[in-house]
Amino acid sequence: MAKLPVFSADTVSGDLEFKLNRDYNALIKKVIKRLSTKKRSPVYTGFFASSWKAQSVPIKPTDRVETHAPWSTIKKQINMGQTRSARRALSKSLAEVKPRFEVRSNFSIDKSVFIGNKAKYSIYALESGKVQLFVQGELGQLIKDTMKDKGTTFIGGEAGIGGFGQTSGQSYIRYTEY
Repeated sequence: MAKLPVFSADTVSGDLEFKLNRDYNALIKKVIKRLSTKKRSPVYTGFFASSWKAQSVPIKPTDRVETHAPWSTIKKQINMGQTRSARRALSKSLAEVKPRFEVRSNFSIDKSVFIGNKAKYSIYALESGKVQLFVQGELGQLIKDTMKDKGTTFIGGEAGIGGFGQTSGQSYIRYTEY
């Protein structure tokens, strides 16, 4: 018979915190990935959609499109269009969305995380309303889907603690006295 792991209040607490942090980090990555698209961010050159970042301090919008390739070149090419419709057509064909910042995976649920945009002109880009629609619409469901219970329930009592659930199609029940 297989030896069952010993559970204690500390083990359960640590396991729960680990799972919450794992899901929290997954959520942050998903938010950045979704914001870094033409559907959820306004796109002219693609620089704004490529400049989303998550970190533990507020994000200052300091990066200028003119100093970052390939977007600086794309902006010059688009601005060569003689008419507004020509510039719009060039923007649709040339814009490039390529996330610039890697999302680290060591955020903790007990500390704030700031998600923001490094593009200097970000306050103006937000006027399009795409980001607000994401925050007010999809984000709530994304949080629910990512932060939900993954199938393990722990029950504690005076005599011991146990867990039951399902992982990869395998059901299990564990109980240990303490």
